[in-house]
This record gives sequence, C-alpha cells and structure tokens, in this order.
Amino acid sequence: MGQACIGFEMEDPIEARKHMQLKLLIDYGDHACGHSLQPWDEGGRRLCRCKACGGYVFIQDSEFHAFDRNDSYYMDYYPVSGPEEADALNREFDGWQLEARFPRRFLSCTNGIWGWRKGIEQHD
Repeated sequence: MGQACIGFEMEDPIEARKHMQLKLLIDYGDHACGHSLQPWDEGGRRLCRCKACGGYVFIQDSEFHAFDRNDSYYMDYYPVSGPEEADALNREFDGWQLEARFPRRFLSCTNGIWGWRKGIEQHD
C-alpha cells in the first residue's frame, strides 16, 4: 500500500497544489460501476502520482454548463493510498457522494479559488 501526496499535509492550499507535480496513472473517464464519476454536466476522475514525493492524488473534476454561458468549474484532489483505494472510491461513490462523504480533508478548486474541504456527510 502506498501513501497520499504530502501536499495534503500542508496548511496553505495554494502551496499544497504547487507541490503536486502530477503524472497521470489512470484515467477512469466519466462513468464506471453503473454511475457517473462527476457531479455536474461534464468531467471525470483520474489517479495521479506526485513526481515530487511519490504520493497519490485522486482527482474528480466537473463542469456545470450554465444557460448564460457563465459555466462553473470544479476540481477536487483527494488523498488516497493508491490504485486500490481509488478503485474502491469509484465503486462506492458517484460524483455527488464522493464530495459529500469523503471522510478526510481534500483540496478543492471552484472557479479558480483553492481551499480545503471535508465531506459534509461524515460517517464513523
């Protein structure tokens, strides 16, 4: 079992993102296991590895297509221990559920604004 990128341990979300020099390992696309892998109109999931520290980063991105052409863009970076955990998250959670139920802090970007988040529905 591997480890998540050390960027997730940093206090400043912008510094954490700067640390993450990512190499794509697996592109999961936008659908798997009978559900959508993004919460809005377009997007998908990918597993990456940080070239700086060797840790894993699981990414979910999505775009909301607005009627006024003022689309919103969402990108979440989740700390995972490797491909096995990423596969389990794909099986268990659709796009909305991953955002809401992920039990640890994750890095989030909405329309270019970076910050730390945690799922709103916490399970013990």
